[in-house]
Amino acid sequence: MDPLVLVGLGAAAFAAAVIGGLAGLGSAIIMIPALTFAVGVREAIPIAAIAVMMQTWSRVWVNRALIDRSVVKWFVVGAFPAAVLGGTAFANLPADFLQRGLGVFLLLIVAYRHSPFMRDIRMSARAFVGVGAGQGFLSAIFGGAGPFGASFFLSYGLRRGAFVGTMAAAMTAINAVKIGVYGTYSLLDSSGLALGAALGLVMIVGAYAGGAIVNRVSDKAFVYIVEAVMVVAALSLLLG
Repeated sequence: MDPLVLVGLGAAAFAAAVIGGLAGLGSAIIMIPALTFAVGVREAIPIAAIAVMMQTWSRVWVNRALIDRSVVKWFVVGAFPAAVLGGTAFANLPADFLQRGLGVFLLLIVAYRHSPFMRDIRMSARAFVGVGAGQGFLSAIFGGAGPFGASFFLSYGLRRGAFVGTMAAAMTAINAVKIGVYGTYSLLDSSGLALGAALGLVMIVGAYAGGAIVNRVSDKAFVYIVEAVMVVAALSLLLG
């Protein structure tokens, strides 16, 4: 691979990790367009899964004392089988069609959060079984679907470090399943593993930079940052 392309991917990985460390989501969706340009979408999503899983482990560690373990437990119950189904679908369905569908869906979620109906949502820990199922399936197809679950984590009442750490713990489980499914369909080779690991190391540094900022942001500003990332992610999917 051209050295300039590698430098560009490294810069994109660092920027994606800083944003992800600050907002708690969006790293994969920000990284995937850059990787797609370099290696193609079928290779980009599995490589991004490796890099992002390394980053989410660092988020878990930084925010470990703030993680809501009850939410993570119920989320994983729904996410595991759904991620297997989503990974299988990714290996067999046209990604561009599904990608644009998710972009539209994310924009609808942001609009819904500002509608009167959003006031009636009350999330319990057990309700995250359904959130995990939806996010696990979508993440396995699109490479990243953190913005899908963000609305529900926010409605549950998680903010700043608790939001970032809890989402990271939940997504780490999904990424592990995705990587296993992608490997089964031979979507990852040794060069892809090496590139994913190298970008993951860069993203760990970026995640620490974002994590150092997140607890200095007010709750109100934090919600707007998360929603801004959701809109950018949606536009990236629609225009990518």
